Amino acid sequence: ASCCADWLVPDLFKQFLRTAMSHFRSSPPQSNLRPRRLSRTAHIALRTTMGVVWALCLVVLLGGLPGAPMANSPGRVHAQTEPGTYTVVPGDSLSALADRFGVTLEELQRVNGIADPNLLEVGQILILPGAGAPPPSQASTLPTVRAVPGDTLGRIAGRLDVELATLAALNGLDEAARLFPGQPIYLPADRAAQVAENTILRFGAVLQANVPAALRQGRTGRIRVDTRRPIELRATWNGLPISFTPNGTNPLRQTALIPAPALIAPASYQLVVAYTAANGRELSYTWPIAVVDGGYDSQVINLPPDRGALLEPEIVADETAKVVAVWSHTSPHLLWNAPFLRPVAAEYPTTSPFGTRRAYNAGPFSDYHAGQDFGVPTGIPVLVPGDAIVAMAAPLTVRGNAVILDHGRGIYSGYWHLNEINVEEGMLVQAGDVLGTVGNTGLSTGAHLHWELRIHGIAVDPMQFLEEGFLQPAP
Repeated sequence: ASCCADWLVPDLFKQFLRTAMSHFRSSPPQSNLRPRRLSRTAHIALRTTMGVVWALCLVVLLGGLPGAPMANSPGRVHAQTEPGTYTVVPGDSLSALADRFGVTLEELQRVNGIADPNLLEVGQILILPGAGAPPPSQASTLPTVRAVPGDTLGRIAGRLDVELATLAALNGLDEAARLFPGQPIYLPADRAAQVAENTILRFGAVLQANVPAALRQGRTGRIRVDTRRPIELRATWNGLPISFTPNGTNPLRQTALIPAPALIAPASYQLVVAYTAANGRELSYTWPIAVVDGGYDSQVINLPPDRGALLEPEIVADETAKVVAVWSHTSPHLLWNAPFLRPVAAEYPTTSPFGTRRAYNAGPFSDYHAGQDFGVPTGIPVLVPGDAIVAMAAPLTVRGNAVILDHGRGIYSGYWHLNEINVEEGMLVQAGDVLGTVGNTGLSTGAHLHWELRIHGIAVDPMQFLEEGFLQPAP
């Protein structure tokens, strides 16, 4: 007791203890045949002192006296590892931490990217608003990226071409600060466009994935993935399976095209990329991609009496099944990657652009134009825009004389209302070859070429690929 009291008990209790022990020693010796008894005063003093000592020991074990943290026993409030940060310890809650550091719960959630305030992990490092991080008014306008496992400020600075000192100052962190996975890092305002174009994240054997933040209705985006070893990537875009293609001879870089349907509602949709790890475990990551309004016009088409019957549901459904069966197949090799050639000369203007909302014979606007129409006289040659295999060459009811080309990897182009067809199914054609001539067959109100592009069965704007190659990033 005296040993314990030497560092736990205040001086008053030490004196009390010494008095009691002195009284105990001064008691007269007793016979060896009988137990020695303490005087009543010594007995009371000793019991009181020991009770105080045990009470103080219990207080220490439970965390120290209120308001007086013990030496070498840091309190929770001192758990910060870097200026402007706090490390979560057992028993912490986000609301209590917000009160402790004088910030709002919403602000603490926003700065740290926490969706559910009830989900905190012991050891998680929180950024404290107002302690080196940007103020709320500034932070709300700054672009951010998320740290990935093993990230440092130096790696992020090098990856995004930002000065390390600038990045450290902007985030109120030391240049050698430890980052936890998912930690938001503020970037200079001039990096907003770069962050909007690409989400950079690693998972498993995937080193980097560049994903568009948004797509317009009817346009095509790209996801480019770099891996540390050759792996077979799979992906679904809003539930639609899409395929990856190696970039040239590099098996560690793969690209997939992401088609946004022209009639899809503007909203956020999920892109899921997955692969099977070496241990057989399925790994995946999900990115949200916003689809925005395409800004398409409307058009009313009045059909001649002799062609109105071509819109009968049974006729349309039967023909649709035939063409869908053709472009639903994904061939293993990409046959053409450079920008498309224009199928007709530039002197022939567009008469109905892709995506135009359509109504027939004063009916409702229930459809859209799935291709690009060029006003071209009958008999003008139609050119192959890129190397392909002829997947269909046949007369159809609604589309008239039609040709469908397979460019590989789920990419198909279609040519409707032809007057003549100059190719046969199964032929390998090259860019610049003549596949037929312009006509006025099928559901048509005049001589023109309807040029259509399908990627994994989704109709997209073909004009985009007059400037871009399929696997090349957009300029």
